[in-house]
Amino acid sequence: MVRRPAVAGMFYPARRDDLERVVRTFIEGSGMSPDDSVTGLVSPHAGYVYSGAVAGAAYASAPDDVETVVVLAPPHRFPVRGASVFDGDGYATPLGEAPVNRSITEALLKAGYSFQPEAHMSEHSAEVQVPFIQVRWSGVRIAVILQGDSSPEFSRELAGAVAGSCEHTGRLLVVASSDLSHYHSLRVAREKDRMMIEAFKSGDPSRMEDAAAAGGEACGKGPIITLMHYAHMKGCSRFGEIRWTTSADASGDSSSVVGYFAGYCGDGGGCPS
Repeated sequence: MVRRPAVAGMFYPARRDDLERVVRTFIEGSGMSPDDSVTGLVSPHAGYVYSGAVAGAAYASAPDDVETVVVLAPPHRFPVRGASVFDGDGYATPLGEAPVNRSITEALLKAGYSFQPEAHMSEHSAEVQVPFIQVRWSGVRIAVILQGDSSPEFSRELAGAVAGSCEHTGRLLVVASSDLSHYHSLRVAREKDRMMIEAFKSGDPSRMEDAAAAGGEACGKGPIITLMHYAHMKGCSRFGEIRWTTSADASGDSSSVVGYFAGYCGDGGGCPS
């Protein structure tokens, strides 16, 4: 079973050559260099015209030798109970098929997580990450998890399950897919987003909860907190900001913007070979 693209031609180019050129430009033009210590990323999931440059900076910062990418993403169009693990063989984009790391997904399914097919059919938050993964690492395998439960307890549990599922893989990268604040003025967006960014940089998952309770916004709060727990389990001690911008950079409209953030956690390395 291969999941077909749902937002090609809307969120990103539908033609293979155009898509590869755009993604490669975002990555190579970011000015960022690969960091071998990076274990996880936060990357936005809007249309590429708005957030592609931020996503490109995120992926450019990751190690060159990644073999598997686990994408943690929030559902937008269908409610997910707990977390839904994509139980298929591949994720297709105009660039071709990204194969699924079945050892990871089968381990997660055996651990009690389910596959809720309806949630994956039209969801963009994971799909828009895949072309960046395909361009950055030829032949890389993926695992896609849509996280519906964003509670601290569930995020910690899911992080442990992801860490346990990758014991026999090579270099692994975890990507939390998230945009930040939605539809505020640029001034308000900057304040709200800075709360979430500083909380992430602290490395303390509880501070992400506190920042959200105080007015910060992130549609992928659950995936980000799961990533932070995973990073701690892998010995990471660095949590940092790569890039932040808003939709105003593309649209010119600063009255109602969406915030985009790229972040990293590092020092832990991926799963041991």
